[in-house]
Amino acid sequence: MAVSRTLFLPVLAVLAACQPTYTFEPDQMASGPGGMVGNGPPLTSGTFAGGDDVLPAARTVSALPNDTRPPDCDADCVAYCNGAGLQNPVNRGLCRSLWGVGLSNRPIVQAEACRRLFVDMLGRVPSADEAESTCSGGWGATVKRLMDSDEFIVIQQRRAADRFLYSNEVTSLQAIYDMDRLVAKLHRGLVPYDLFAAVVSAHPVLTRRYADPGDKAEALFRQFLGRPPFEHERADMARLYKLWHSGYYDHPQLGMRMPDAFIRFRCLDKNGAVDEVSRGECASVLWGYNELIFTPDLRAARDPNLGELTLWSGLLNAEEWAKLQIPGRVLARDMAFWERAVDDVLMQYLGYELSAKVPEVRQELVRWLLENDGDIRSVHYAVATSAAYLQSAEGASVNAYRWTYGPLKQVDAEVWLDSMARNTGMELPGCDHRISQPEDLLRSGSVAGYRLLQESRWKLDDKGELDDRYSELARTLGGCPENVTGGRFRVVSILTTATQLSFVQTLCNPTLDPKVKGAAVEKLLPAGMSSNRAVTAAEAEEIATHQYRLLLGRSPDDTEKAEAREAGTECALTRCSAEEFARPFCFALLTSAERVFY
Repeated sequence: MAVSRTLFLPVLAVLAACQPTYTFEPDQMASGPGGMVGNGPPLTSGTFAGGDDVLPAARTVSALPNDTRPPDCDADCVAYCNGAGLQNPVNRGLCRSLWGVGLSNRPIVQAEACRRLFVDMLGRVPSADEAESTCSGGWGATVKRLMDSDEFIVIQQRRAADRFLYSNEVTSLQAIYDMDRLVAKLHRGLVPYDLFAAVVSAHPVLTRRYADPGDKAEALFRQFLGRPPFEHERADMARLYKLWHSGYYDHPQLGMRMPDAFIRFRCLDKNGAVDEVSRGECASVLWGYNELIFTPDLRAARDPNLGELTLWSGLLNAEEWAKLQIPGRVLARDMAFWERAVDDVLMQYLGYELSAKVPEVRQELVRWLLENDGDIRSVHYAVATSAAYLQSAEGASVNAYRWTYGPLKQVDAEVWLDSMARNTGMELPGCDHRISQPEDLLRSGSVAGYRLLQESRWKLDDKGELDDRYSELARTLGGCPENVTGGRFRVVSILTTATQLSFVQTLCNPTLDPKVKGAAVEKLLPAGMSSNRAVTAAEAEEIATHQYRLLLGRSPDDTEKAEAREAGTECALTRCSAEEFARPFCFALLTSAERVFY
C-alpha cells in the first residue's frame, strides 16, 4: 500500500499540471501525436509538372487490340511512347496500353470534367458560372487551384473519417481532432506519407478501436498494404502492440468519461526493470530486431480493473510517441506500402483498379511520389490531370478497355445534399465527421460540450437541441455515418430513391403547395423574370437554360433546349406562369440521374 500511495500522489500532481481546468477553447480540442509532426515548411512547392500534357494521337497499327487479348506493345510502340514527351506519370504509364497500341481515349467534355473535379475535390456540384470561372487556364492550373482550397482539405478529412471509422463512442474526441489535424497536414504537404503512416500506427484512433494486439496489427496491414497479414506477420507485429490497453479518462472541461488508449508496462520484472527472460515477447524480429518496452515513472498510475500500472497516452512525450511508431516505419520499408498509397488515390478519382489493369501506371506513380519526397499532393495532382480521369464517360462501350473512357461514380450523400442546398439557396444544417455521436456532448450538460458543438459543423436549434434534419436524411442515404460497427454505404434502392424524391419534392415544390416552404422562386428563375409572367416557348427556354446552369453546372444542348421550348408551348395553352413552369422543371432536373452519378 505504501508503494501505491507513493506513486499515486505525484501522479495527481502531474495530471493537474498537464490538464488546466480554468479555460476551454474548442479550437484547442486536438491533442496527440499529430500535433508533434508537420510543423515545418512544406515538403515541396506544391507546383507539379504534367498538368497540361499534349496527348499523342493513337499510333496507326495493323490490327487494334480487343477484349479477347491484352494490348501488346512492341518495339515500335515503346519507341512511340518514349518519344511522346509525356510528363504526367499516369499518362506515361498508360501510353503502352493506349496510344502506343492504337487505342484512343475519349474526347474531353469541358463541363463534364469540371463537374467531376468539383465533386471529387470540393465535395459539391458547381454552377455553370462557377465552373467556367474556375476551370480555366488549363487543367494543371485548375487542379492546383482546387487543391489549394480549404474545401479540398475538408473532403480529405471526411474520407479519412470513413477510412479510420472515427467514433467518439470508441475513441476520445481529443484523439479524433488530432487525427483530423494530421490528415490536414498530410494534404497540405507538411507531412510525408511514410511519416503519416508511422504516426497512425500508434495513434489512439487506431489502437483504441481494436482490442487485441493481433487485430491492431491486421488493421495496420489492411490500411497501408491493402491486405491482411500472414499469420507469422500478424504474430510478430502483435508483439509491438502488446503495450496498448483500452481504457477511459475523465475530461476535466467536457465533464465526460472518454475512451482512450493507455500504455501497459510489459516484459518487466517485479522491480520494474526490463526482464531479460521475457523481453523477447515485446520485440519484433521479422523485419529486424525492434524492441518496444516502457518502464514506469511518476506518470504511471495503477488501474483498479487491471491491478497493474498504466500510463495514459495523453501524457506521452514526442520521443515516446516516436518509439511507439515502429510498426508504421516497418511497413513503410515495403514497396507494397507505396503501391497501396498510389492505388488509394487512383481508386478515389477513377473508381476502379487501374493499377491491376495497367501496372505501369502504378510503377510510374510510385516513382513520382518518391521523387516528390512522399508529398501525397503530387499523386492527387497527377491523377486529377491525367488522360484516364479527364475524359468523357459518354459513349463507353461494354467491349472497350476500361481506361479508354472516363469514370462514372455515385455521389456521396453529403455531396448530394450540400449541392442541392447550395444551388437552390436552401439553408440546411450539417453533420461533423469528427463527432459521430453529438448527443453525448449534449448529455454531458457541460458548457464546454455545448461550445464544442456550436463551433462544429453540427447545428443547434432555438431550443439548444440538436438539429438532426440533415443527419437523418444523410444516414438514410448512407452518409454521415456513426462508425460504431459500420461505416458509409452507397446503394440505389427503393428506399433511397423514395427518400431523394421526397426531399426534392419539398425543395422544388412542383405542385405549388402553399404549406411547403421550398426554394425561393427567385432562385429558380432568371434574374428580373417575374414569377407571374406568362410562359411562352422563349421564356421556357430561358428558364430551362438558367436551371441547367444553376442545378447541373452546364448549359443545355440543342436537344434539351428544343424539349424546353416544346414544354413551354404546351404550358402556354393553359396560360401557366413562370413559377408554375419553373418548379416542376426544377423537380425534373434534380431527380435526374445526372444528380446522382457523375
